Amino acid sequence: MDQFELIRTASRVYGKSIRKIRRETGHHRATIRKALAGTEAKYRRQKERRAPVMDSVAKIIEQWLMGDRQQPRKQRHTARRVYTRLVEEHQFKGAEVSVRQWKAAQGWGRREAVLPLDPCWQNWSVRFPRWLENH
Repeated sequence: MDQFELIRTASRVYGKSIRKIRRETGHHRATIRKALAGTEAKYRRQKERRAPVMDSVAKIIEQWLMGDRQQPRKQRHTARRVYTRLVEEHQFKGAEVSVRQWKAAQGWGRREAVLPLDPCWQNWSVRFPRWLENH
């Protein structure tokens, strides 16, 4: 939707024509007119898609992955290992890709990223070498 905002700004603030916006953004004239009219896509998925293959084994996988939380990182189940265990122990008929996508959608394996917001670790008092100051 930020493209729609870009189109609106180009037209209202900078006074650009539809033809010029089309050249710059690559969008069709009709799309640009919709953006200028304020019409945005209203499509939303109504209900969650079912995964009949994974629904039958989801509880088993969650138990394995919850048990992995106490294990060292290198000893945890990968999506491939989960798939091979399902095939060996539970005669799983689905594909490995299904297991990978399910695990990614559930959020297993994600770690939180922490960014320092305080720039105090930077040393601003460092001066440039003399030969850089003259250039």
